[in-house]
Amino acid sequence: MGSSPIIIASDTGQVNFPFYRELPTSTPAPLGGVGGTDGTETDAKANSSGTESVQVLFVGYPMRLSCNLTNQVNTSIELEWYKDDEKLESGDHIKIFQENSSLLINSPVREDVGIYKCETDSGIPLDKPFFKTIQVIHFEIRRMDKSMNVDMEKDIVLICPVEGKPYPNITWKKDDRPVTELINQTRITYEPNEHDVPNSKIIIASAGWADRGNYTCVIDSLSKTFERFTFIRVKDVYAALWPFIGIVIEVLLLGIIIFIFEKRRVKAEFEESDTDQGNDQKNTAEHNKDLVRQRK
Repeated sequence: MGSSPIIIASDTGQVNFPFYRELPTSTPAPLGGVGGTDGTETDAKANSSGTESVQVLFVGYPMRLSCNLTNQVNTSIELEWYKDDEKLESGDHIKIFQENSSLLINSPVREDVGIYKCETDSGIPLDKPFFKTIQVIHFEIRRMDKSMNVDMEKDIVLICPVEGKPYPNITWKKDDRPVTELINQTRITYEPNEHDVPNSKIIIASAGWADRGNYTCVIDSLSKTFERFTFIRVKDVYAALWPFIGIVIEVLLLGIIIFIFEKRRVKAEFEESDTDQGNDQKNTAEHNKDLVRQRK
């Protein structure tokens, strides 16, 4: 389908600079420069046979669709614009400019995704109507965390950070192999993410040591493939307790040592005190005997 849309995302997942390329899908259209914040698209020319292109929408950033005429001989010709076969009128959200055959969406939303068509049925030589279709899609990819820690026997929950319409196709790999080749399918559950993209959330039940590894979210869109990675570490559920248990054992050992030392010290002092008291009593008895002899 030609060159892929250019998507720039920051570490926080926000688009830094809104720009896009027009993607030819049937009759090739020349690619020009890249549009900026004013939403200007690449110059795409069409003839009376019609062309089709793909353009990426970024939410909140102005987007311009162009239907330049190459065989126009009557400047009074006006184009009519349609979205999903419903005629569009110029208003606050959409501006139609007949002078340059363009349509401007001031602040696009996801609901603006669809098939746009500009056409005219009169004033074209040989009665050949001019038309051009533009498929407007929404497609953004953000980064996954570089790594994640999961406790043993807890569920591994991975979310592919992608959104878009039409929905991209999502598959998962572990260590560069399909995840179903390395993990029993009975442990795997697929769900959509918060943007309703099918299979973009994978849940692996009851993590074990063998589940440690590099996981890849493979995104297929517009015949192009994108990948996002994260590394899963499986930890023993009691791993955080071992340092605490070690500290408790050290304190207990230190307390026992101090208790034994104090007990021995007290015992030694008590024995020394008994020895001193015995000597005092002996001396007193001998002194009394001397007094009795002197009285005789």
